[in-house]
Amino acid sequence: MELGVLRAADAVDSVNGVNGGNTTVLRSHYMIGEMAREFGFTLRALRFYEEKGLISPRRAGNRRLYSANERRRLTVIAAGKKIGLSLDDIREILRSDKGDSNNHPVMKKTLEKAEDRLQALEEEKAQLEAYTVETVKLIDELKAKLAS
Repeated sequence: MELGVLRAADAVDSVNGVNGGNTTVLRSHYMIGEMAREFGFTLRALRFYEEKGLISPRRAGNRRLYSANERRRLTVIAAGKKIGLSLDDIREILRSDKGDSNNHPVMKKTLEKAEDRLQALEEEKAQLEAYTVETVKLIDELKAKLAS
């Protein structure tokens, strides 16, 4: 999944035209169910991200309509959640999105957050390995005492 980049092809759907021919239709908005399926989020999660200000779909009555910009933001959210970034980190990445075709600020901020996350994961892994060693030693000591 490419972070913060919405290719032109992402906004184009192929539909069956008259007489079974294929016609390309440019769509400007998508429904909440389509976004949920595409990104693997629940409807509740999408509403939560909206409540937290991470996305701002347009409203048409009680329907939410997601633009290409919202799809791009959901791409960032999905990638961030996949690696365990916090909502605050994701919000910071999204703040760097100026909504234009130059996505370098988003990519730079995402890289920074991903590197920070990797460092934190490596530290957690080292701590878990230390806990594992100590737990095995304790188990061995207790088994030896119980066997005597």
